Amino acid sequence: MKKESLQLAKNKKISAIAGTVLIVLLAVFLFSIIFSVTNLMSRLDDIRTHPFKVLDAGGNLQNDVDNVRLSFEQLKNINTPEVVADVREQIQVFYEDAERQMNIIEKRYLGDDSDVEALREYMAEMQQEQDAFLDYAAEADRSEEEIVSYSSEHLEQVNEAFDKQLEGILKYARQRFEYFYSAADRTSTNAILFACLIFAAVLITLFIYRRLLRWQTIRLRNQNQLFDLLSSTIDHVFMINELEHPERNYISRNAERILGFAPDPEKVSPEVLFDYMSSEDQEMIRQLFNTSGETYWSAIFHYRHPSLPEEKIFGLQTYRIQNEEQDRFVTILIDQTEMVRVQKELQTAIIQAEKANAAKSEFLSRMSHEIRTPMNGIIGMVMIGQQNIDDSQKVADCFRKINLSSKHLLNLINDVLDMSKIESGRMEINRTGFDFRVFLESLNNVIYGQAQDKGIEFEEILIGDIDETLVGDSLRVNQILMNLLSNALKFTPRGGKITLRITRTDADDTNLFLKFEVIDTGCGIAPENFDKIFKAFEQENSNVSQVYGGTGLGLSISKRFTEMMDGKITVSSQQGKGSNFTVMLPFGRIKQEEGEAHDFSRIRVLVADDDPDSLAHTKLLLRKVGAQADVTDNGYEAVAKTEQAQTMGDPYDLCLIDWKMPFIDGIETIRRIRSASVSERPAAVLMTAYDSSEIQEKSRACGAVQIITKPLFESSLTALLSELFEKKSGAEEEGGTVKGDFRGKRFLIAEDNELNREIAQELLSTTGALIECAVNGKEAVDKFAASLPGYFDLILMDIQMPIMSGYEATKAIRAMERRDADVPILAMTANAFAEDVEKSLECGMNGHINKPIDLEEVFTKIARELENKGM
Repeated sequence: MKKESLQLAKNKKISAIAGTVLIVLLAVFLFSIIFSVTNLMSRLDDIRTHPFKVLDAGGNLQNDVDNVRLSFEQLKNINTPEVVADVREQIQVFYEDAERQMNIIEKRYLGDDSDVEALREYMAEMQQEQDAFLDYAAEADRSEEEIVSYSSEHLEQVNEAFDKQLEGILKYARQRFEYFYSAADRTSTNAILFACLIFAAVLITLFIYRRLLRWQTIRLRNQNQLFDLLSSTIDHVFMINELEHPERNYISRNAERILGFAPDPEKVSPEVLFDYMSSEDQEMIRQLFNTSGETYWSAIFHYRHPSLPEEKIFGLQTYRIQNEEQDRFVTILIDQTEMVRVQKELQTAIIQAEKANAAKSEFLSRMSHEIRTPMNGIIGMVMIGQQNIDDSQKVADCFRKINLSSKHLLNLINDVLDMSKIESGRMEINRTGFDFRVFLESLNNVIYGQAQDKGIEFEEILIGDIDETLVGDSLRVNQILMNLLSNALKFTPRGGKITLRITRTDADDTNLFLKFEVIDTGCGIAPENFDKIFKAFEQENSNVSQVYGGTGLGLSISKRFTEMMDGKITVSSQQGKGSNFTVMLPFGRIKQEEGEAHDFSRIRVLVADDDPDSLAHTKLLLRKVGAQADVTDNGYEAVAKTEQAQTMGDPYDLCLIDWKMPFIDGIETIRRIRSASVSERPAAVLMTAYDSSEIQEKSRACGAVQIITKPLFESSLTALLSELFEKKSGAEEEGGTVKGDFRGKRFLIAEDNELNREIAQELLSTTGALIECAVNGKEAVDKFAASLPGYFDLILMDIQMPIMSGYEATKAIRAMERRDADVPILAMTANAFAEDVEKSLECGMNGHINKPIDLEEVFTKIARELENKGM
C-alpha cells in the first residue's frame, strides 16, 4: 500500500510535469512560428526594399542611357541645328528619369556609398561630353565620319566607364538578392524542421500523459473495489452527503448490518439516526452542527439498536470537504461501545496514578525553571567578582547580589525539601512578614541582568503609598512575578521594554491590596488564546515551544498560586505590540513601630523624572516625610528651575535626578546644575532603576553626591535625607553586616567537608572566638574527651560525617561523666526536614542550623545558647 501511494504520488508529479511540458512545447511552437514568419517576412521585405529596388532602378537607368545613345545615332545622318535641338530635348527627358533612378539607387543600395558616388560622377561626365558632342554637331554640317570619329574619341571611353560602374552596382544588388533569398529559404526550412520536432515532442508527452492517466484510472477502479469490500466488512459506517446533489450521496454497504435498518442514500445525514437516539442526544447533535465556518465535528451518542437488546455507543465524526463547486460532508459512525467500557475501567486507575504523580511532575518542572534563574545570578556575579577582584566596591556589590540570589535559591531549596507536602497534593500558603523593598531589589537584580544581556529595557515602578513590610507568601509572589517576567523576557525582542508596575489599589488597617502589572513590547497573544495559556503544559501554539522553548507550566503555576492567595490574574494583549499581565493580590499589614522623629519640613527638593508614575510616586513619598517637593519631567527644565531658585535666593536643598531621560540624561543634568551652582546647595542625587555600578564613576565626575535605586521607598528616602541633612551621632555600623562578639569563647567545629569547614572557621573567627576543628564525629568526641572541663564553650556539629555521625557523636558526649557534658551543641547541616530537626533535639542537641548558613541566624542562636549557660 505504501509502495502504491509512493507510485501514485510519483505519477501525479510526472503528470504535472508532462502537462507543464506540453504547455511549454505548445508555447515554444507558437513562438517559433511567429518568429519564423516574422523572420521570413523580414527577409522578403529586405529583398523588396533593397536589391529589388536597386535592380529595377539600375535597369531603368540603363534604358535611359541607352535611349540617349540611340538618339545620338540619328545625328550621323542629319545634324542640322533643328535636329540637334530636338535631340537635346529628347535626352533631357531621359536624364530627368535617370536622375530619379539614381536617387533610388542611392537610397536603397546596401553596398559601399563610394560606388554610387562614382556612378553619379561618371553619369555627370557622360552628360557633359554628350552636351559637348551636341554643340559640336550643331556647329556645322558634319559628315557621318566626323560624327563617328568625335563620338569614338570623346564618348565611348566615358560610356564604357559608366556602363562598367553600373554593372558592378547591379551585380552587387543581384548578390544581395540571392543572399536574402537564401536566408528566407533557410528560415522556412528551419521552421518546418522545428515544427516537426515540436510535434514529435507533443506526441511523446501526450503518450506519457495518457499512459499515466490510464494507470491512475486502473488504480482508482481497484481502490473503489477495495473500498466497497472494506466498507462491507468493517464496523465503521461511511456516509457522503452532497446537499445540492442528493443523487450523488453514498452510504457504505455495511450500514444495514450495523444500524439495523437500511437508510435512504439520498437522505444520508446524522438526522436519519434521530429515531433511535434520546432527545438530549438529538439536541446535542443539532447544536453541534449549528455552527458556521467549521470543517470538523465530532460527538459521542447513545444508540438504541432496533434489532439488539443492548444499547450501543457510537462516535460521530463529520468532515467538511470544500471545493469550488460545493461543500461535501463525509460522516463516519464508529461503534465505541467496547472501547468506552474499557476506558471507564481504566479511568479510575489513571486518575489515581495522575494524582500521585501530578504534584511531583509539576513541582520538578517548575523548580527546573526557578532554580536556574538565581543560580545564573550567583554564577554571573562570581565571575564578575573574579574579574574585578581589585575593585572592592565592585566585589562588594557582587557579594550583595549573590546574597540576594542565594536567599532566593535557598527558599526554593527549602520548598524542595518539603517533599511530603508536595507528594500528598497539598500546597500551603505561608503568610509571614517580609521586607517588600528587599523583595523588589532581589527581583530587580535577577531580571535586570537577564534583560541587559538581551538588550531589553527593564523598569520597576511603584504607584501609591505601599508599606515596606507586608504579610504574605513572598516565595509564591516571587514565583508568580518571576514566571511573568521570564515570559516577558522570552517573548520581547532586543530593543524592547519590560515594565513591572505595582499599584496600591485599596487598603484598610489590616489588609493592603496590590496590583502587579508586567507589561512588555513583545510579540503579543491572540485573544482566542487568553484562556489556553493558563492551562498546564499549554502554550499559545506549537511554534512557541520550537522558537522560544519552555514547558508551558509557568503561567499555570502563576494562576494556581494567585488563586490560592485569593487573588486574580488576567491578561490583555495585542499581537505585534505586546502583552499586559495583571495580578491582583491581598497582603496583610504590620503595624509600623514609630521610628526616630525627623523634621524635613524645611528641605526643598526638586525631582526630575520623565516617567509620570515614578514622578508622582517620588513626590508622594517626599510629602509624606514632610519635605517640600517640586517636579519636572526633563533635564532642561530641572536646570532652569534650580537657576531660578538660586536667583530668587531660595535654592533647592536637594535635586533627585533620574538617569535615563530624553534630550539630556541625568548625568548631564547634574553636571549643568552643579556648574551653575554658587554653593554646595543643591546636593544632587542620581536616581536609577538599573545597575548603579556601571555609572558610579560618571556620577561622581558630574558632581552627584549619591546614587539611589528606584523604586523608592519611604525608608530609603528618609535615610538619604537624614544622611545629607541631619547630623550623625556615634559610630555607624556597616549597613547590612551582622556582627557578633564572642571574644574569649572557644568553639569546636565538627565538619568533614573541607570547604564548609573553612567557611565556618573564617566566619566565626571574625567574632573573636577561638576555633578548633574536627574532620569527623569520632575526632570531635576524642578532642572533647581530651580537653579540660569547660575548655569548649560550644560545639557546631555536622550530621553526615564518616566514622561517626553527628547524632552518634552528640550521644557519646552527653554520656560522658563530666560536668561540662551538657556543653551547647548545635547541628549545622543540610538536612532541613522537620523530622531532621526533631531527631537532632532527641539525640541531645540544643538547636539546629540549616545549610547554607544564614550568618545572622548562626550568631543569634550561638548568643542565645551562651546566654542560657550564663556565659
